[in-house]
Amino acid sequence: MKSKTTMAMVTEPIFASLANILGRFDNITKAPNELKDLELGQLEVKHGLLQLTETLGFLHNNARLLHRAIGPESVYLTSSGAWKLAGFGFSISLDQSGVDPTDGPAFHFPDYDVDDVVLPLQPPLDYTAPELTRKGAGGPDASTDIFSLALLTYHLLSHQALLQCRNNLQTYTNKASYLPNESFTNIPSDVSEDLKRMLSSDARSRPTAHDFTTSPFFRDDTQLRALRFLDHMLERDNMQKTQFLKAMADMWTSFDARVLRYKVLPPLCAELRNEVMLPMVLPMVLTLADSQEMVDFQSATLPALLPVLGTATGDALLLLIKHASLLINKAGPDALTANVVPMIVRAFEDPDARMQEEVLKRTLSLTKQLDFTVLRQSILPRVHGLALKTTMAAVRVNALLCLGEVVPRLDKVAIHEILQTLQRCTAVDHSAPTLMCSLGVASAIHKQMGVEYAAEHLLPLLCPLLTAQQLNLQQFAKYMHFVKEVLRKIEEKRGVVVNEVEPVSLDMKTMALGGPAKPNVKATGNGTDNSSWDADWAAPKKTSTRTALDTNDLFPENASPAAPSVASAPQTQPSMQQPFLSFEWPPPASTPNISTTTSSVSNAGAMSTVFGNTNPNSSKKLPFVSKHSNQ
Repeated sequence: MKSKTTMAMVTEPIFASLANILGRFDNITKAPNELKDLELGQLEVKHGLLQLTETLGFLHNNARLLHRAIGPESVYLTSSGAWKLAGFGFSISLDQSGVDPTDGPAFHFPDYDVDDVVLPLQPPLDYTAPELTRKGAGGPDASTDIFSLALLTYHLLSHQALLQCRNNLQTYTNKASYLPNESFTNIPSDVSEDLKRMLSSDARSRPTAHDFTTSPFFRDDTQLRALRFLDHMLERDNMQKTQFLKAMADMWTSFDARVLRYKVLPPLCAELRNEVMLPMVLPMVLTLADSQEMVDFQSATLPALLPVLGTATGDALLLLIKHASLLINKAGPDALTANVVPMIVRAFEDPDARMQEEVLKRTLSLTKQLDFTVLRQSILPRVHGLALKTTMAAVRVNALLCLGEVVPRLDKVAIHEILQTLQRCTAVDHSAPTLMCSLGVASAIHKQMGVEYAAEHLLPLLCPLLTAQQLNLQQFAKYMHFVKEVLRKIEEKRGVVVNEVEPVSLDMKTMALGGPAKPNVKATGNGTDNSSWDADWAAPKKTSTRTALDTNDLFPENASPAAPSVASAPQTQPSMQQPFLSFEWPPPASTPNISTTTSSVSNAGAMSTVFGNTNPNSSKKLPFVSKHSNQ
């Protein structure tokens, strides 16, 4: 565009020429690996050839121009995957092409091989029509470009040039004479007949560009027709778009990666702005984006999705949440914090139970990539809220599962908040799923915080739940296993194993004194014998007798582990109820026989007097004993 004062030129980013894609990198100092490894699929080649054919049709019929230099060097692929015809340095007007005053060839080619790196003063002979190389052939017309297009088509489909002559006119003439006998076996059969007509030595028998577009090679390919619809999708109404997308729902998986990236996704992403088509287009975009590389997704698809992430509601938001893993893994850290997290927060606040359940499932993968501050301030409070407020079992279960998964990333304060949530949930909900999820969270906290924290905070939470009737046998066993495991680790930390210690009785008086209970033994001697008092409180005598409550009687060496505190009683008193043994020591001066049923309240008072005259450290009363005496 130009005016009297300015001139503007419009350019378009170019990826490569067809010559580069076919393996020629003479014009590139250092070819990128993406270009070196690139191989065009047949569908992309078909689509590109159809674009070139339509371009030639416009050039001949509307612009009235003859290109005359069609070849791999004059066809460019843009960064968006479109094929563009360039190299118009040899083009002429069709209105003047029939006038040739000198009646000589249009271009002069040598009769020897010419290196391709020489500055081109004529079109590439490998793709030139015969009438441009000889005298008396008449002026060139549109069929000249059709001949060149046929040679280029053959090269792209067979990966080798049909008239490879290194710009040697003699070699070219010899090979061109055999074209009528060419079988074209190494190209698709539905295009071979068209190429034979296009390569005819008689220019008048060659088809036009429009005729070639109606070839079965293009017309009968359903995938190509789908790409053609996508090229003009913005021109269609919503009804046509809906019918097309329904018909093509199962076709997308058959496209290769380049076709999906450059031919399919761009028109579909453009339709995301259409609110009417959004419910139908968005699932396809997300499905196709799942197969993209991260770089391609961030450069091509994500910019079109960002407006949708900020405004989606209802089913569209639910669909985005279902594909949250795609967005989390491929969006990048900046887009994750700025766009994906706010979308997930909106889903947490949605009253739809389906939305809540789905967002909790997807949050697990999100929490591993979020900064702790964002996780602590934006995600966790909403997970706690769903766990406490919901009436849906599935929502509560998923909320508890989510809390259990994030435990390894949390500090002590956040873990304490999780315990409070567990306590409030289990206080009102004793269903088996909630109880088992609570056990799973407790197990994660145990691994994170250690056995001391588990003993102080987890056991008081879980032990009351052992009586819940909703737990089946296997679930109860898991609860017991966890509790026993914590207790076992406490034993290991103390350096003792309870099973290796002498068995103890767990009656109240034993626990009050901190020692084992005395076995029921038969008293010996009479009531006036004070030898036991003398043995324990006076100087030992050589002829002292064995006391009635000797240590060997309390803890016999051969006592059975199953009944450590029970001594064998005489068979003559099977029905006599034995009172509690007095814990006061030494016994008073007149000790009644242990088998009597006389009340010991008065004796307890006498014992207190005796203990009052002993060492203060020995007269300290135990809580249980004091309480028993007061009764």
